[in-house]
Amino acid sequence: MSTSLPVRSAASVTTEMTENEWYKLVSLIQGGEVVPVLGPELLMVPENGEPTPLYEIWGRELASPERWEPELATEIKIKQPAGGRGWTIYELANLLSQRVSAGDLAFSIDDVVQKPRGPHWPTPVSLRNLAAILDFSLYITTTVDHLMMQAMTEERPGPTVEQIKFMPKGEKAKVDLPTKFLDARIPGVYYLFGATSKTDGTFAKTEDDLIEWSWSLLDKGSYAPDTLYDHLQTKTILLLGCSMPDWLGRFFIHAINGCRPLETVKMYYVSQNCEPGLVEYLKRRRAKVVTSISPVDFVEQLFRRWQECGDRSASETTAEPVAAAPKFMRGAVFLSYFSEDRDKVLAIRKQLEDNKIDTWMDVQELPEDPGNHYADKIGENIRDASFFVPIISRTWERAGPKRFVRREWRMAEDAAKERRPEDYYFQPLVIDDTPSGAKFVDGVFQPAQWTRLRDGQVPPAFIDTLSRGIRNYRR
Repeated sequence: MSTSLPVRSAASVTTEMTENEWYKLVSLIQGGEVVPVLGPELLMVPENGEPTPLYEIWGRELASPERWEPELATEIKIKQPAGGRGWTIYELANLLSQRVSAGDLAFSIDDVVQKPRGPHWPTPVSLRNLAAILDFSLYITTTVDHLMMQAMTEERPGPTVEQIKFMPKGEKAKVDLPTKFLDARIPGVYYLFGATSKTDGTFAKTEDDLIEWSWSLLDKGSYAPDTLYDHLQTKTILLLGCSMPDWLGRFFIHAINGCRPLETVKMYYVSQNCEPGLVEYLKRRRAKVVTSISPVDFVEQLFRRWQECGDRSASETTAEPVAAAPKFMRGAVFLSYFSEDRDKVLAIRKQLEDNKIDTWMDVQELPEDPGNHYADKIGENIRDASFFVPIISRTWERAGPKRFVRREWRMAEDAAKERRPEDYYFQPLVIDDTPSGAKFVDGVFQPAQWTRLRDGQVPPAFIDTLSRGIRNYRR
């Protein structure tokens, strides 16, 4: 388990990515030359309208008095970290390891992280973005949760994702990277410090466990994953949010680069919680250190740039297939309309795009059952949109029931159930003289505040609402 202990700022050595460096990194990714390594700084989810580290949420869940005897619950409350912050799950595990059995601790951590008795934890947007970069085949994680697999399931329906979980003193054939993975480039997730389960010894719970795992990862004579390391020797390593203590970071970097000459080391390290000593070590290893942007924002930029490069390549080589959905930028505004209103909606989209608001609209009116994956893709886009904008007009009164747009409304109604009321997910836009409360307008949109075009133009207040909402969603 990678730690998220507080570390000193490394502002004095902050570096940024130049346009040329971004271009080079994306090009390497497209060539299959980059392996991302994931850390806890990527595990951010919204809570009370604010992005919150899952490690802190899990720490709060693990510290719940209902889980422990009264005496231990009191000790947890008394000893919690200073400064008004709560425990991270890793810090609390260190304390609990002195008072409860290893088996009970493993069971409790797994119960918090996997949440078997309720809805799963939401998939962090950063992990979904990484899973959607199809040029990545192998993902290495330093965390012990199962969220990268969750992201892969959501973003990459298709071939089964290979899971490899390292364990100290484990059988090499089971804890190393399978050769078939290298040949077929099937997607895979490698857990450096194991993954939570109800069984003790399957993942690193505490700092003592981290030492044991790290030692085994370096023991190339007996336990170290040789095929994995051989594979990494030829790749550029992209370390994302791996806020490791100095000693652990050096162990890990030595392990994945130990066989390469210094001048051939290729590594990016992105973290806002990096100890100065580790930064200096990374720079001596010729790594590109990025501390001026959060790993979450870095991944968002990376995904956007990868998409843009993919779009350019596609436009230069082949025509867009008729049944292929146009690219969707996560958090874009979804425009839902009847094809009879397409010309007006295209003008609306241009106004929004001119104001730097990403939009998505279906370029063709489909039948109720299109018979391909287009409908599934539209459903994903609706769920991932910051706002759903139904274009209201008198066309609604004349249109028949077997129109695909009506299916979009049902998808949006389901997506709205996962949003907070204050998100104002529905943003109906009226483009003609349709009166407020018109009976032919679908009932789900009646309670929402309607906006009307003014002389054919989208009102500035509406544009401002969308702009601010997209920023909040993408955070």
